Formats: sequence, structure tokens, C-alpha cells
Amino acid sequence: MKTMYPAQVNSPGTELAAAIDATQDTIQVVDGSVLPDAPNLLTIGTDEAAETILYTEKTGDELSGVTRGFQGTAQSWAMGTKVARYFTAYDHDAAIGNISELSAGLNALGDETKDRFDIEQREDVVLNAGMQILNAQRNAAFSLGGIKGRTLVNLLGRNGGMESLTGIGLSNATAALDSTNKTQGINGLRVTTTVSSATNSGIAYIPISGLKVDGYYVLIADVKNGNAKELFAGWGGAITGSYAGPVTAKDKFTTIWRKNRPNSSSGNIDLAVLGDVNTYGYYDAVRVYEISATEYAALDTMTPEQVAAKYPYVDSVQPVRNPYAIRYGENLLPPFYEWETTTGASDAPYAHTITATSSTSVSAVYKMKPVVGQSYTYSIGSRGGGRIGLDFRDAGGNILLSSGWVDQDLITLEAPTGSEIMQIFVSSGGQIGTFTFKNPMLNIGTGAKPFEPREDSMLALQTDLYADPLTGSNADDVFEKDGQYFKLAKWKGNALDGALSYVVLNNYTGFKRVAVPVGQLPLPLTPQKYWATKYQGSLLSLIDTSTRVDAVDYSDTHGWLLSISNADSGWGDNYTPTADEIKAYFMGYKMYPAGGSGSAIYTGSGTKAWVYRTPSGLDGWQDVGTTLPTSPAPINAYWQPYQLVYQLATPTVEPIVSEGMLTFNEGDNQVEVGTGIVVREAIRLYDGEQPGYGAYYYTNHATIGGGSKWKYKPMKVFSFYRNSLADVSFDPPPSGSDPWYRIKKSLYDPSAAYSVTYLMLDKSPIVPFSGSYAANEKAMLQELTDAVQQNATAVSVLMNKKADKDPSIVWITPTLLNGWTSFGTNTVQYGKDAAGNVHIQGMAGGGAGEQPMFILPVGFRPKRTRQCVSIAVKDGVVSAPTYEIAADGKVIPYGTIAPTWMTLDTITPFPAER
Repeated sequence: MKTMYPAQVNSPGTELAAAIDATQDTIQVVDGSVLPDAPNLLTIGTDEAAETILYTEKTGDELSGVTRGFQGTAQSWAMGTKVARYFTAYDHDAAIGNISELSAGLNALGDETKDRFDIEQREDVVLNAGMQILNAQRNAAFSLGGIKGRTLVNLLGRNGGMESLTGIGLSNATAALDSTNKTQGINGLRVTTTVSSATNSGIAYIPISGLKVDGYYVLIADVKNGNAKELFAGWGGAITGSYAGPVTAKDKFTTIWRKNRPNSSSGNIDLAVLGDVNTYGYYDAVRVYEISATEYAALDTMTPEQVAAKYPYVDSVQPVRNPYAIRYGENLLPPFYEWETTTGASDAPYAHTITATSSTSVSAVYKMKPVVGQSYTYSIGSRGGGRIGLDFRDAGGNILLSSGWVDQDLITLEAPTGSEIMQIFVSSGGQIGTFTFKNPMLNIGTGAKPFEPREDSMLALQTDLYADPLTGSNADDVFEKDGQYFKLAKWKGNALDGALSYVVLNNYTGFKRVAVPVGQLPLPLTPQKYWATKYQGSLLSLIDTSTRVDAVDYSDTHGWLLSISNADSGWGDNYTPTADEIKAYFMGYKMYPAGGSGSAIYTGSGTKAWVYRTPSGLDGWQDVGTTLPTSPAPINAYWQPYQLVYQLATPTVEPIVSEGMLTFNEGDNQVEVGTGIVVREAIRLYDGEQPGYGAYYYTNHATIGGGSKWKYKPMKVFSFYRNSLADVSFDPPPSGSDPWYRIKKSLYDPSAAYSVTYLMLDKSPIVPFSGSYAANEKAMLQELTDAVQQNATAVSVLMNKKADKDPSIVWITPTLLNGWTSFGTNTVQYGKDAAGNVHIQGMAGGGAGEQPMFILPVGFRPKRTRQCVSIAVKDGVVSAPTYEIAADGKVIPYGTIAPTWMTLDTITPFPAER
């Protein structure tokens, strides 16, 4: 069978560092690091005359053991010619030939064995939400069959996320945000009673409206008792409905829920604390969803954990956002630099040294989510006299099962019921001394496996997938075709922000109705199905009348109609805002009379000014002055852009940006399915100029570099990239901080493009991945053949795009002679375009006339001597000297001696003599 050489992702290229002839078998390149290890193939040149070579050794920037003309014709090449690992005819022929050779061998096999090659067999797989164990029959790639969309509409908007006290009412209680006791986001809510009674409770409540009388609803909350007698959550106010609880557990959060068919369209969601004065409890992730009658009936057969999993907390209206599936490596442990370390140093990816100067244990720990009921084996290559440990904990961090510190190299434990966190330790274990740990291994099962580095595989999709929130019907659907992922989009989500234009349609007492005119957004389905949320996440009413504000409607004549209260916008009854002032409102700003309260209304007289919503500043507002804002206000717990979601009149097929390929190992695989992954977001890094920050560049920092904040708040970072390659130079953020990251100045490359892949903090619903994998050789061969065809097409397209993006000229800087130097930043350079024409650019000065300034090498010389006119300056006098480009490559200026500068940009490109 023919040798098949590894490919190189995205085919990064370099150039020849020196000219070569047709027989040279040792070649110098400019940057050998971008080329694959030997042995492998390379292509010299980019057109139909290119030459493919085989090299057997690579040392730095030197290629040796080169077979010239491996494909194409061996020939001379000029310095600066492009060199890259492209897809070649040999690659295609080798793949097809090897497949044919395997197929030919089937004639000698028995019928049962031949069936494995003649009949394609695939194993269907459904990967459900969360962490799971999948047993695969063989090593194989996952082929996606489909992903269906889903939409959750939290009728409490963002108020139940407890990131702000806005929207929280109080009765016989006080409330405060708590960043320690929470289940999602940054904060939870601590409710403290101000009364003492066996029957009366201190209550924090969230108003709710727009309910359908006798509709089907479920209330869900995460609750943790502090020191109260009991905690409850339930339907209150004008709504008749029972309470969920009581909750007495003080060591962890508990999910409680209560369904209801309300007899009123509005009321409160009560979060109650029963006990003595100053007793308290915690609430987080409070949500209310309208559900179908079928789902309503099914709630009674579900555990609280199942209810929480089916109806997770989301802010406002959320689709399935950026779904992903990760198959973790056979070794579930990453390199030590991804562990949480209190001290010590990682000497290598899987080597870590800890020094303890007292009996207090010093540890490094790694945390991950286990699968309940699954056995795990933790082993280590060497401990250096240190100790290891493994434990399982609930969501509150309470230990359910622990090995303790052990003086042994292997631990096997089974994850007990309630396990949410698995913690793996290396530690001094109460000893004094220096301990080096090497090659830790965590695998599924009861026996230790040989150490190997962790190697995950992942399929990540950058898309939003919607469906009807109530019935789940008309869902967006993901499918795969020819190696590319697409979405059949039946819904559209839009931010109503400064990118759109707006007009005022009506002035009413206390509010105005504005419109997004027809034509700016795709048409909605008729009859319309749509939802819109206000800046604080609350739903807008779907009916608009002259007496109702905070409403949305659609008109075939006027487009999308939104009613905005004067209190929100700052526009008085008799004031008509301009189109740009309406844009400013949707970018987060409120108009007010300059010099007054930020809450005041501008009536048309005096000077206009603008504020945005914030917990500090002018009366709870941040003043931005009298100049109309043209950039969005900062997103915070008090403001995010209005959102609009609607069903499209005509479904569309849209390509999806994806990354990775999901593969399975033979045997047990730990697989996680989730949402919210952001793939390779471009990031900027800023110099930390203030004291204590100066040795680093920072990203996602609140105060260092306003442009360094990422698009979403991160919960977990998977990887940083520099020029598309993984970069492990970034330090993790301090514990407990709003996560920011930094890199030492000595490791920062200002010319590089940096990006990051991370998991966003905001939650969205999770749906299954359905698909299959090859269960026998016939299916794998068919899969391989399809992949070769798809990859050949993809590489061809990529090469064409790369050729379009690559500079048409590779510029080379010559050695200047006879006193000539480049002038300022206008470096003298020469190069050749794709058509073979030579270009010269730059400015030079200070040299002798009638002597060579530099010499063009063979391959860049004109067929005959050329005369050119230049522009020069000497002692403030402008002249027009000539210069000659001779057939022997000498570039000789005439008529001027030691000018301040003369330009070479006047030369007309010329064809080179080869």
C-alpha cells in the first residue's frame, strides 16, 4: 500500500530563503515551523508549473533528504518562492489506490467476513444533554443526523437571575445580592426576614403579568436555607396557587417547583423566609414557563432533578445557542497547567512540583462533572513521596465520598447519587518537603490504563436554533451535507439596536409608538408568531392599543411597532425624537434635561442630555453629556438590547460555522453535550500600564483596555490561540474575580492574531445530538471515500480562497551597496507577482551615484536593460534623476550623489528573464 502523508491544517506557507537549482536536495526556507514534520510532501510554487517534493528530514528551517520532482518537473526556483503543504495528486491517488487494494483483497475472504466489507452497517446514537457514558463498538467518527431547535421563554425576564435588585419587591424582609451562594450567573439573592412569627414570612417577590387565565405554567427555583425555619417559593399576590417547599436543608441548594393554572393574569412570585427576625435563605435561577397540557400532566411523574434538567434557567427568551458535543480523552485529566493550583510549578504538561514548608496540605486540584453510578480509576506514574486523592461532591461542594489522602498510586471509586463535582488531587498530604508528580491518569472503569495525554474531540456549531416555545413545533433543524453543516431556519432572532432605523408613528399620553419600517428584517409568518423583550428582559405585550405601553405588534404597512414609555425614553408628550435619537434609545440611552435628574423627562425646552442605566452615577444613571451618543451603552444587569424573535414567512437554508469532528474510542467514552460555546472569538490584548499590572498584556479586563471585553461573559475557557495555533501562555484569572486573563509581555507577539474558545456564562436550553457511527469496515471505507472526496473539494476551495487572500507579491529586502540605505520606513524591496512580473518599491538615500545600489538575483532580472526616471531630494532641492536596471541585475542611479532620498516606486513592473 502507498504511504499516506499527514496534512497540515489551513496549509500555512513559507518561502524559499535562497534560490535553488533543479538538483539541490537540501533546501533552506524562511520559517520551517509552519511546515509538517518529516517525512512529508511540499509544493514549491502556486501555479500549474508548481513542483512537488518529498523530504525525509527537517531541522529548523532546513529540509534535507529531498526528492526533487516527486510530482511535476524539477526546476530552478528563485528566493522568495512560496512553499506549503498543499493537497496533491499523490494524496488523492494514494487514498483511492489503498482503498481499491483493500477492496480487491475481499475475494479471498469468507462470506461472513466479506459481508463486513460488502454491507454497510451503522450504529445509531443519541447523545443527550449533559454528561454520559457511551460504549462504542470501534474507533469511529460520529456522523450528525440532526439537531432540533428549542425556545424557552422565562416570563420573569432576567429578574429571576438575581443579578440585580431591580424588579424585586419586599414585604417584611430585606434583600441583598450574594456572589457566594448561587447556582448560576454571578450572584444569588439573600432574603432576610424582619418579622418574627411562626406563620408570617418575610417575602421577596417578583411581579408577573401577561398570564393566560387557566393556562398551564410551571414555577421553578433553586433554594438554599441559611438559618431560617423553612423556605418556600410559590404563586402569590392575586394568583391562586400553592407554594413549593418547605426547604430546611442548609448545606446545599435544592430545586423546588410548583405547577399552576392561574385564575388571574397577574400577581407575584413569592420567595419566602419563615423564622425569627434576621433569619435568612438564598434564592437563584427563578423561572416561570408556559408549557403544554401534555407537559403539565407529565410533571407529576418527574423528580425535581428531572424538572430542573428539562426546564433549565434562562434569561428572557433563549434558543438553543451554539450547541456542542465533546468526547473526552481516554485520560480524563488535562495537563497540569489547566489544574487549579495553590502553589508549585508545572515542569512539563504532565509533571508538577509542590513544596510544603509546614504540615498544612498544599495541593493542586482538577474538577469535572462525573456520571452518577460510574466507576473511575485514578492512577499516577510517580508521586515523589507525595499523596493523591479523589472525592465526589454535591453542587454545594459537600463531600459525598472521598478516598482521603493516600500513599498509593491507584484509587478506584464509584460516583454516588447526587454527585455533581469530581475532584482529583495531588498534594503534600500534611507532609513537609518537595514532591514531584508525573503522568496522572483518570479513566473510566475499575482498572488502571497505561498513561497517555488527554486527547479530546469536539463538534461545535455556531448557531441559534429556535422552535415554538409552547408546542416545540416548527423547529429549526441542523443537517449535514458534503461535510458542511446547514440549518433549515424557520425562525429569526434580532437585536433591536443602533443597526436599524426607526420612525415615530404615534404620540400618546405617557408613551410613543415607534416603528422598524418594512424591509429591514425578513418577513414574519402570518398569522404572526413573535416574542419581544425589553431592555431589562421582560416580555412585551403582543397587543398594542392607545392605552398600553411596553407592547409589540406587526403591520404589513409599517413593519414592527413598539410602544415605549416616556419614563423609559425621556421623551415628553410634546416632544418628537429624531431617528438618531430613537437609535440612541435602542442603544441603551435615556434623554433628560441637562442639569436635572437622570429620571426627568425632556419636554422640548432647554438643553438635551443623555444617561444610561447603571447602579451608580447620577440618580442611578451614568451621565454621558449633551452630545448625542452613537455607540452602544455598556451591557449590564440593568440594560441589554431589546430582542425580537419571530417565525419566518419562508424558511431558509443557512450554512453554519462549525469546528472540529466528534470521534469515539472503542469501548467506554465520556461525552458531554451542552450549549453556549464560542469558537475562536477574535480578542484584543492591552498593556497593563497602571502599577502592579505593567509586566503583562490583558484581555477581558473591566478597566484595562475598554475594547478587551469579550462578546459574552465567560464561564470556562477551553483554549487560547495565536495565529490559529493553541497558545498555553495565558495565566488563569485570580480566584473569585470576574474572569480576565493575561500574558507576560515577553511572550506576547504584537503582530499575531489572538483568539479564544470559551463557554459563555449565560444559559440556554440543551437538546440531543442524533446521528450514527460506522459499525463495520464497509461503513468505514465508505466514510473514508466520502471524506477524501469532500476534503479534496474543500482543499481546492481553500487553496483558491488562500490564493485570493495571499499577497500577490512576496517582498524581498536586498542588501544595499555603496553607502545606500533605506529612507525611514520606506524599505527598498523587490518581488514578483503571480504573472511573473518584477516590482520594485521603497526609498533610499546617502549613496554614491553611477554605482550599484543593489543587485537583483537571477529570476528577477529584466530581459534587457531598462531606464527609469525617479524623484529625489537633496539639500531641499527636488530633482528627477534616472536609474538603470541592467540585464545583469545591477540597479544603478545616475545624476545625483548622496541624496536625502530618492524613490524607486516609479518603476513600471517588468517581466523577468528566467
